[in-house]
Amino acid sequence: MLNIKNLHARLEQKEILRGINLQVNPEEIHAILGPNGSGKSTLGRVLVGDEKYEKTEGKMTLEGRNFDEMDSAERAQAGFFLSFQSPPEIDGVSAKELLLAAKKALDKDFRSSFRLKKELSENLKKLHLSDEFMTRDVHKGASGGERRKMEMASLLTIDPKIAFLDEIDSGIDVDAMKAIATAIQEFMKRKGKALILVSHTEKLLQMIQPTHFHVLCAGTIVQSGGQEIMERVHQCGFCDFIQEKKKNSQLKVVS
Repeated sequence: MLNIKNLHARLEQKEILRGINLQVNPEEIHAILGPNGSGKSTLGRVLVGDEKYEKTEGKMTLEGRNFDEMDSAERAQAGFFLSFQSPPEIDGVSAKELLLAAKKALDKDFRSSFRLKKELSENLKKLHLSDEFMTRDVHKGASGGERRKMEMASLLTIDPKIAFLDEIDSGIDVDAMKAIATAIQEFMKRKGKALILVSHTEKLLQMIQPTHFHVLCAGTIVQSGGQEIMERVHQCGFCDFIQEKKKNSQLKVVS
């Protein structure tokens, strides 16, 4: 579904991504772990086409379509969804209006505001949010946990092919984490979906059981694997992975 080859990117002349390789297939959940400042959020921003970031090398395709040939709106229409680490407030635009516009952009035949309202209401209930969140300005006056739950309600409503969730579990309580984990599980039960999840929380990862784990350090994926990766990270931190990366780099220079 999503294929990333040798991706390099920079922000304001500073190189952040240094050769990312990642392949995500339908029915897979890929968890990306790594220390702060390693490039995890940058990867999501580059994938969505944030103009602040410059892709300098590599290729990104979604179901064979080249992302370089698409702007952010076209990438979303192709089925890519990004949940921001810090979801912004949008003055003067309600969630219902925003999501109705999104649904119309994704499906030219979609016209029913009643159908959207019904679907969004059901998804809000799943995330333990009131219908009030439909009509208030997007994220206006919402807590961090409410914003993240609203992002998940939007994900279920828009129903993309693949989602990149950037620390959707940051700063939330136990009940919110359970609701978000349930929403992720529901999304993945839908046919042909895939998910990339940036997380620092072992509890959420245990709840959703990712199929793949990757450790991203200094702009590159230094190790990939299964559940053993998460266990090693939470037992020893990222120091071992960083040291291994340095040793491998030294060996390449010597050889």
